[in-house]
Amino acid sequence: MNSVTMTVDAEIDLDDLIGNLSPISREYLAGLLKVEGEAARAPDGRTFEQIIEAAFNEVRTMSPVPPALADLFWVVHGRAMS
Repeated sequence: MNSVTMTVDAEIDLDDLIGNLSPISREYLAGLLKVEGEAARAPDGRTFEQIIEAAFNEVRTMSPVPPALADLFWVVHGRAMS
């Protein structure tokens, strides 16, 4: 038996991918990504969104903002550092 190994680069449009999922598959995916209950809060009661926003605002005061942090906030927060 012969075997062939190939490397393939592909671009995937996540909107199209999700748009083509069945309702059950979408629900399953949302369940995998969703954090519920007490796990959705920090010990001090803040939500993850509040923690991310506070960190974003503190990092913005740094001069200069390290590129790795700016990239991290783009990925996590969906907002570019200005």
